[in-house]
Amino acid sequence: MKILLLFEPEGYWKEKLDELKLKFPEVEFTVNREPAERMAELKTADAVICGRLSADELAESTLLKAVIVPFTGLNNFPVEELKQRNITLYNTHANAPYVAEHAIALALALLGRVNEFHHDLKQGIWNRTKEDQDMWTTLRNKRCGIMGYGNIGRCIAEYLVPFDCRVIGFRRNITLHSNDTFIELTDDINDLFLKSDIIFNVLPLTSETKHIINNENIANLKGKFIISVGRGETILEEALYNALKDNIAAGAALDVWYKYPGKEIKPVMPANFPFWELPNVVMSPHKSSHTAEAVQAMIDDTCNNIRKFIKSKSL
Repeated sequence: MKILLLFEPEGYWKEKLDELKLKFPEVEFTVNREPAERMAELKTADAVICGRLSADELAESTLLKAVIVPFTGLNNFPVEELKQRNITLYNTHANAPYVAEHAIALALALLGRVNEFHHDLKQGIWNRTKEDQDMWTTLRNKRCGIMGYGNIGRCIAEYLVPFDCRVIGFRRNITLHSNDTFIELTDDINDLFLKSDIIFNVLPLTSETKHIINNENIANLKGKFIISVGRGETILEEALYNALKDNIAAGAALDVWYKYPGKEIKPVMPANFPFWELPNVVMSPHKSSHTAEAVQAMIDDTCNNIRKFIKSKSL
């Protein structure tokens, strides 16, 4: 059995890979270091561990039985083709508590106007009046809609409990879990937007979710806030920008974007519209799972998926 890594494992990753090599000496673990040799190595791989896989690379992988993704998002994979070829697709949700924590931090920063007050005080402006323009908004007792009520969504809902929030989850399958007693679920997006004061978007990017948040439901954001830690393109960019610019939406905190830097190191603005010029926007550079603990948890979970695959083929 050959398991191919399309990245160079370092630090904790290398340590865990060495453990797997000792545990499964019959398995050939190979690291692809030369892009020119990638296609040839994919032809003989039983499983591949990677962050993206093109349709052309999949076509060359004639022996492939599993794709093991060391994080959550699957938008860089030909998922339908993998299903058609009965190739098992593993990913990890071990980062969920950390993404949820960052989402709450973004919400508190946005509603609390932390960035605004920080920058004003650096100029000696105190914003200490009791006029409306100097007030911040509490998270307590708010109606919070969670778009994508999966692992991350459940963690967000759990973290909102001490704030006495009413939590409404959006998902197509509205079956409640046994520990979801404080949750209302809906499969109607417009209903979610109408009922919520704050929207938490944690949706993955698929053909079904692209621009699922659009002009129609953004019109229902009047005086409300949106926190996005799912994928940028689940929200129609221009519609959100205009709603924020025209003060229809009260504010947005965004960790996921529309434009990302390539391998070259140079400044890249994260969107096609200047969100960074708006005072009611808090920005974060897709960092919601970038903690040492989250990275370690995802590596551990990915190694568990590797073990599952090896054992499934050893039966």
